[in-house]
Amino acid sequence: MSKYSCFELSKNGHIANLILNRPDEFNTMTRKFWVELPEVLEEINRDSEIRAVIMSSSGKHFCAGMDLAAFSNGVENIPEDKKPDHARVGETLYRSAKELQGYISTLEEIRVPVIAAVQGACVGGALDLITACDIRLASQDAFFCIQEINIGMAADVGTLQRLPRIIPDSKMRELAYTGRRMLSNEAKESGLVSDVYKTQKEMLDAANEMANEIAAKSPVAIYGLKAVMNYSRDHSIRDSLDFNALWSGAMLSGKDMTEAMTANIEKRDANFEQMVDVKNFDETGS
Repeated sequence: MSKYSCFELSKNGHIANLILNRPDEFNTMTRKFWVELPEVLEEINRDSEIRAVIMSSSGKHFCAGMDLAAFSNGVENIPEDKKPDHARVGETLYRSAKELQGYISTLEEIRVPVIAAVQGACVGGALDLITACDIRLASQDAFFCIQEINIGMAADVGTLQRLPRIIPDSKMRELAYTGRRMLSNEAKESGLVSDVYKTQKEMLDAANEMANEIAAKSPVAIYGLKAVMNYSRDHSIRDSLDFNALWSGAMLSGKDMTEAMTANIEKRDANFEQMVDVKNFDETGS
């Protein structure tokens, strides 16, 4: 199933396993990583059999963040008399940041929940990545760092926007200003991760158990939960209630509700129909 160089994608029943697979380079986020991230998430989103995703990594560290050498804009190599002015360079950096932000946001936008399973280092861009996931788990050796301040810049791909909605604002600001490491137990106490496990294997076993429990629920209802919770995080209570009511009016599945209640009465596992495939335009000939 996998056709990527930075990721390994496999499927076990209704569960997709998305693994960062460049362990020798600590799974740093190269240009190729950013090219492949939206592609692999689109593949997951279009697979109607998938109901949950576990995002993990190979090697000692989850992800050491951005590969800065890969993101030089080349301006420093241009002769002074031919360099674009500051405004044009700044506009290019703006567009680059917006592009990377969009790739990270795709994790929120796909219809299925994403469980991040973190071991070792999760720093810089990797923290941006996991804050866009639905659920985060950690092994005992995991640590988290808003690394950007340590290299003289402000984080700009999502951490500063999402982390204050996950952990207390004062704690987030402390981490952003100091660039210090947050160890796994502190991450749990602060609410960044749901739980901490002694080993990566125990963490992945727990992630699989959780993913299978999610996959056993109505896929339409799970999609609705994700959509409504994300919308509610970013909007007022009044607007969110209206969105919730509209979503229910459009996508409440009486068939799934009947199956869930019948299965409960009959003390058996519910059997929900998979989502309907949505084909690419080039697949339909349109």
